[in-house]
Amino acid sequence: MLVLFDIDGTLLRSRGVGLRAMKAALESLHPSRFDGDVHDLDAIDTAGRLDPLIWRELLEQRGLDATDAGHAAFRETYGRLMAEMIAAEQPVIRLPGADDAVAWTRDHPTLVPALLTGNYPETGRLKVAGAGIDPDDFAFGVWGFEAATRRGLPPIALSRAAEHLGRPIAPHDAVIVGDTPADIDCARAAGCRVIAVATGRFDESALAEHEPDALLPDLGDRERVRSTITEILGLDG
Repeated sequence: MLVLFDIDGTLLRSRGVGLRAMKAALESLHPSRFDGDVHDLDAIDTAGRLDPLIWRELLEQRGLDATDAGHAAFRETYGRLMAEMIAAEQPVIRLPGADDAVAWTRDHPTLVPALLTGNYPETGRLKVAGAGIDPDDFAFGVWGFEAATRRGLPPIALSRAAEHLGRPIAPHDAVIVGDTPADIDCARAAGCRVIAVATGRFDESALAEHEPDALLPDLGDRERVRSTITEILGLDG
């Protein structure tokens, strides 16, 4: 059985360090040419989005072309600046119960914890570590650069889980834990189960409209989190 955790808004909040580092990286690589020639993150809906898609959209704002070389340069600069910001500011806050949920899943005899996120691996792991959770507690990660859309991530997770377990895993034996409608949508598209948590931008009412299998205010109620995962995946306990 597979439990796929989103990062931002589900396990932690980073006080905008990702977006600030992204903007600083872009400004370093593509300096403004005239007044008003800026990257406007506020104009982009980033909730549940893949980081490479955000990068492309920010380039489009300025009429710049996306290239493989440009993407590589952006990733390197973005990761370096985020590491510097996290070290200097310590902005990452672990959300209630996140560490316990991960540890319980890690230690459960029939569950495999993994990450499913729009982040790059280098920046996602920085955030997780900044929240006081060991990134190596997860069997593997599925990252934002690995698919064209978020719907493309769960199939990769199922394939990677099969490699890890040495046997196939059915979509309904995987549950995605996330805080946005995009998490619910990608789970539904892949045939996976989904637990929505209202610790991000969307409250319980907004998430309920998308009909997740379960809806929690947060991960802080240890017994409720464990029983919810157990019931959804049909475990004995």
